Amino acid sequence: MSGEALIYDAELSPTKEDIAGRYAGIVTLFGSYRLVDPDDVVGIEVLVGSDLDGRTVQLPLTYRPEEIDPECTLTDMEHSVLGRRWVSNALGDPVAVAQFIRTILEGDDGATRSDGVPAALDIRGSGSEGKVDVRDVELFEVTRQRAVGTVNIDGNVRSFQLILPHLLRRLNSTGVDANTARLHLIGWLPSMPEKQRVLAELSLRT
Repeated sequence: MSGEALIYDAELSPTKEDIAGRYAGIVTLFGSYRLVDPDDVVGIEVLVGSDLDGRTVQLPLTYRPEEIDPECTLTDMEHSVLGRRWVSNALGDPVAVAQFIRTILEGDDGATRSDGVPAALDIRGSGSEGKVDVRDVELFEVTRQRAVGTVNIDGNVRSFQLILPHLLRRLNSTGVDANTARLHLIGWLPSMPEKQRVLAELSLRT
């Protein structure tokens, strides 16, 4: 389990609906899924919804009390409990990237919410390595859907490429299956576990 995300009863400006529409073309926001920063500094959330064409899309975000990288900043946000927060592309945030990699490698699932609201998607990584120590992420290239860099995994520095596609395609429509060398994060609606979608793909090299 990725832990529990602490959720505040707060007013946000701009709202998450505003952010989802502005930066992902989401017209109907279904909700989100979350991972947890072990140091409890960075909020890690992926908004999920549908666009004008009815396609399911995602927008990975982090929330921080200070700006981490202007090139990855989407907007600032006023949070009625926590104050000013910086909203960034999660692929440009080393803390979020480390947690995506850890979740995938460990075969972990998503975080629960402290307010009891269920995630929009149930998620699980395809790995089965047990407990993995993931740290020291260095990012060399970041786009809205891809991060390339190096990461220390159990004491070994590995090169990686992490892709979080904007458009969530069905698992069997991407050619990704249990036999692929590429690791992945899969998600599904709790009511339709048979309709799995690819949320993230991870490639590692020594």
